[in-house]
Amino acid sequence: MPAVKDHPKTALSPAIICLLLAYLLSIMNMTSIKVLLPAIMTDLGLELNWLTWVVNAYTLPVAALTPLAGRIGDVVGPRRFFLGGIFVLAIGSLICGVSPTISWLIAGRIMQAVGAALLVPTGLALMMAKTEENKRGRLLGLWGSMGGVGAVTGPVVSGLLAELFSWREPFIVIALFALLIALLSWTLLKTEREPSPAGRENGGGFDSPGAATLIFAVFSLLMGITLLPDWGWENNWIRLSLILFVILLYVFYRIEKKSAAPLLDPKLMGNPSFSLGLLTVFLEQFAVAGTFFVMPIFLGSVHGYGAGATALLLTPVSIVIALAAPLGGRLSDRYGPGLPIVFGMLVRAASFIVLAWITVDTAYSSIAIWLALNGLGFALTSTPALHAVLSSVRPSQHGVASGVHNMLRFTGSAIGTTVAGIVLYALIPSSFAGLLGPLPGFHEAYLVEAVACLLGVGVGILLIRNSAKKSQ
Repeated sequence: MPAVKDHPKTALSPAIICLLLAYLLSIMNMTSIKVLLPAIMTDLGLELNWLTWVVNAYTLPVAALTPLAGRIGDVVGPRRFFLGGIFVLAIGSLICGVSPTISWLIAGRIMQAVGAALLVPTGLALMMAKTEENKRGRLLGLWGSMGGVGAVTGPVVSGLLAELFSWREPFIVIALFALLIALLSWTLLKTEREPSPAGRENGGGFDSPGAATLIFAVFSLLMGITLLPDWGWENNWIRLSLILFVILLYVFYRIEKKSAAPLLDPKLMGNPSFSLGLLTVFLEQFAVAGTFFVMPIFLGSVHGYGAGATALLLTPVSIVIALAAPLGGRLSDRYGPGLPIVFGMLVRAASFIVLAWITVDTAYSSIAIWLALNGLGFALTSTPALHAVLSSVRPSQHGVASGVHNMLRFTGSAIGTTVAGIVLYALIPSSFAGLLGPLPGFHEAYLVEAVACLLGVGVGILLIRNSAKKSQ
């Protein structure tokens, strides 16, 4: 067996490239589904409400399972779970592509979610293990770039394949590429260095009660949030799901305090870098709804663009994210995560404030400039926030930390989308004809996103102050 160096690598080795490509594929899989929904509905003869479950069958499991998957990777070593995740993602995609009924499609989407939940936190843990501590921000920037590239290419490539063939081909292509990456990763990673499993530190214990409680808590929260716009606060099931979340979250905290091998060490929440980093993640994903939920509705309902054209019109955001995410990582390496978070959140807040004043006559060229600046702000925020979270834990905790980070991403996005939807649909007019000035609904929704970003500025300032205290 080849000798393994004691110190992590900093170059883009073939193994790290495979880790990045696997993450890119998971993002493409997540972002491409919405452009395929109309064709799926027509081909399978579905009613509109079934499409929500095609989306939720992926988002709910992946959000609930990523902390658990990350922790399991920490306990036994992340390599096998990363490889297993790619393989499961490939099989799930194949099932989606050949699904004869909606039941098969939903089952395939759930399997895709399990695969993504396995590969994302463990892939990130493997990448961190191969990188020197003072260079990790740069690679995390490339990780963020893959997210931006996936957000662009997922809808565009899937839309083109669907137009040329059918909605099934994008799933088949993802399955083939996933199998190829799985084969390359197995070859490249089987002799590679990986983090020392946390199981060696605590005798191999695993917090099963805590894991089950957290899964049910997150699932209950996201289910209630997802159904809230359609069912309303008056619905007893919505109230029950949110109350159950609070109860389960408290039970989870009590379990973790007493556990000898906790899924998420309660002491971590007392670490300012960890907790403030997670709060930043929540706020930046909350504000994502302003870009990828509110703006498509504006482009469709006010200007009449179709789904494919809307996806192309939103590409300035994702392109800038892909290009600027490494900059956020380098700034985080040099100045710490707080400064780029403050600047990024300020840029996003300014863009949302300007977008709050768009009218029916606002040209797309003007909108595109502020969308691009919004993407820049996101790029300067997301990578440093992830850096703050991962740099505050031991290498043997990178998997669970990235899993919790991913859970907060989905939760923030879901809550942001729900809040924006409630504001938008409560105030949006039945017709835009003759309206002058800011558009009702859109104006208020964007101001809510701006407030979230300004709160993020405050969190960034707290991170700067915390770094200053640590350096004294």
